[in-house]
Amino acid sequence: MSGKKHLKTIAILGYAPISKILLAIVKKKIMNLTKICFTLLLITSLFSACGITELKTIEKNGLNRPTIEVVGNKALVNGTLGRVFYDLFLETLNKNPEIETIVLLDIPGSVNDQWNLKSCLLLNEKGLNTELLNNSIVESGGTDLFVSGKKLTIAKGAKIGVHSWDGAKKSATEYPKDHTEHKEYLDFYTSVNIDTSFYWYTLQAAPAHQMHFMTNKEIEKYLGNKLN
Repeated sequence: MSGKKHLKTIAILGYAPISKILLAIVKKKIMNLTKICFTLLLITSLFSACGITELKTIEKNGLNRPTIEVVGNKALVNGTLGRVFYDLFLETLNKNPEIETIVLLDIPGSVNDQWNLKSCLLLNEKGLNTELLNNSIVESGGTDLFVSGKKLTIAKGAKIGVHSWDGAKKSATEYPKDHTEHKEYLDFYTSVNIDTSFYWYTLQAAPAHQMHFMTNKEIEKYLGNKLN
């Protein structure tokens, strides 16, 4: 009897360390999962805060929020571009794979150039065409979104606005042509199959606080290779 009790005691003592190890592993995994969940919650909260801040900026400047309406294989886009538009655009494309053409209505520009470039590249990577109706007007970042299309359709009467940009320290024309400040824009236009001469043209067309609407001759010269 004493021998059996002794063996039982040894067995219990042998399992105890294993139980502790397993418990420690479970606790560690729970802690790691908690950290991951907290990080995801924090990121989501930050994204939401950024979106709310951007919408406040849009409304403060008397601009329209971005909207997208899907009609058949076309998506009608209206309003101001930026981070909020990118999220809406991505969601719309994911839910509507039949979309082939992005119709731009009234696009006054962007409140976040970095996120607008992401939208432009997304549109281009998806191989989508862009279209302007006879009452469409695109300006600044809206023009960048338009020229990102695979093929461009422009109805008579549509307006395409371009201008230069201002940085924190200098305006675009104050930097020499080989300065790194120009590289991001040059790379962008190259990636969407627009000759870089278009970029240099926009810098001279109008200062950042003004807008120049392209003539038919200018449209043919700088965008002719992609016109439908």
